[in-house]
Amino acid sequence: MKAAEIAVCAVMTALLTAVQYAFSFVSGIELVTVFFLCFCYVYGTRCGVLTAVAFSLLRCLLFGFMPNVVVLYLVYYTAFAAVFGFAGKHGCPRWLCPALLAVLASLCAYFAFAGLPISAVYKHKVSVMLWILFAITIAILIFYVVLLIAEKGRQGREIAAVTALASFCTVGFTLLDDIISPLFLGYSADVAVAYFYTGFLAMLPQTICASVSVFVLFYPLKRVFSAAHSAFEK
Repeated sequence: MKAAEIAVCAVMTALLTAVQYAFSFVSGIELVTVFFLCFCYVYGTRCGVLTAVAFSLLRCLLFGFMPNVVVLYLVYYTAFAAVFGFAGKHGCPRWLCPALLAVLASLCAYFAFAGLPISAVYKHKVSVMLWILFAITIAILIFYVVLLIAEKGRQGREIAAVTALASFCTVGFTLLDDIISPLFLGYSADVAVAYFYTGFLAMLPQTICASVSVFVLFYPLKRVFSAAHSAFEK
């Protein structure tokens, strides 16, 4: 790896850490996903994985060292970098976006109707967020299908595809945490199940935020990173 690539990864690590710290005081808002997604999409898997490892370790200086969180970040963000580095190089298959959106919308509708075994204080809040996420995924799905049928709007389809993938990855982050944290912390089966359901309180606003931020900011940030990458290659 070239020294210039290491420098780019170092700057990106600092940016991700600053973004996470700046929005850590606002519940449900996270912009690390859209910044890191665009970086991996433009710079590729190798730079993405190096940045993921550095970010996962160095953020501990601000947020403290918790082994389960470190492992969670290392596993999730290295996989995230590989997924979007591959997508940036090879593109997303046409069927992937509608498939992921259909699955996510179905899950939202199911849990909204069936309800969750959580405190009554949070049930209404969770139900509202589920329906909001359902509406967002259906809107993006319709947008993608219309462009696909019309065989127009390649950029629009790309935005819809990466938004769907980012939303699904954000859900995957919480589900991965539901596996790693109980194992590290030695939770019993009942406590682990309770931890899973309370995770919805963090997962839903983050997924909504990831969906909206990626849909709105993907192309502006992609242009910025592409311009920086072009200058970097000269």
